[in-house]
Amino acid sequence: MLIVSKTMQLFDMKEIKCGMLMYAKHHTWDKGERGFITYADEELIIVQYYPGIGNVTNHLKLYAEEVAAGEWKVRWSDDLSDVHEYPEPEVNP
Repeated sequence: MLIVSKTMQLFDMKEIKCGMLMYAKHHTWDKGERGFITYADEELIIVQYYPGIGNVTNHLKLYAEEVAAGEWKVRWSDDLSDVHEYPEPEVNP
């Protein structure tokens, strides 16, 4: 078959843009990293962060499919007055 239909999980580009602050923690890590978004499209977000070594920076690649599958917990904000979180925290009545 030449053409295959595929349903994909994608980032909402109205929510995310370059320059926003982001905290990301992979489910296999003890602690997450915080940095700023340097690239964003519907399938990939790249976060640049300071790893604590001199004047070196590093980056994380977050794929929409992995975030949607629950492999990552992320928080992001444009100005730190309104912080968003995914997956959304459970609300206990």
